Amino acid sequence: MTTALQSKAALQLVTGAAVDAVVSALGRLSGSPEQQRAALLDIAPSVIGHYSDGSSALAADFYDDERERAAPPKLYIAEPVVLDRTEKIRRAVAWASDPLFVGEPEKTAGRLAEVVNLETARPYRDTILTNRRRDPSAAGWRRVTNGGCKLCRMLADRGAVYIDTTARFAAHASCKCTAQPVFSSDDYGDEANVMQYMASKARRSPQQQATLREYLNANY
Repeated sequence: MTTALQSKAALQLVTGAAVDAVVSALGRLSGSPEQQRAALLDIAPSVIGHYSDGSSALAADFYDDERERAAPPKLYIAEPVVLDRTEKIRRAVAWASDPLFVGEPEKTAGRLAEVVNLETARPYRDTILTNRRRDPSAAGWRRVTNGGCKLCRMLADRGAVYIDTTARFAAHASCKCTAQPVFSSDDYGDEANVMQYMASKARRSPQQQATLREYLNANY
């Protein structure tokens, strides 16, 4: 069976291949900035879609391995989840291609790498979290990281389990973290604390932002 860290490493291979494919395609483009942007708006979503299938399948297999390891009484088989984010991806690619218009293709390559990494990893995380909500034997999920930024380390601290079904997987552009399902038959330890749940929100008030920043600086 695949371990959490092995699955995380496999995801990095998938996202890395997707990034390489798009950045290599950028290097082969010619023509005006408008023509290059138009090409990227076709190429990048197609590449992300291809590798997203692999990302979500990897997560579904890992979910089933973890479930088999926990051996809950009810039968459940995980399904890959790939949400339709075509328009959001196209907007992100358009943003990434802006530096082409000022003669900075290297900056475009860096931006594209961020977009492709984030969007290719997203189906992995969506698959774990969606199946966790559907599976009656699931208790929650925990974040898997091996370092990274202050925020990632804080969100994974203590092996905290996110039990609230509305909890979001917070991820930055270069994030390499993954999610691991946790089952009610496991001795899974502590639930995520107030700060971890707050840091997982998609939107935070200025006061919450300030509180989180102070907490990270003081503890991480």
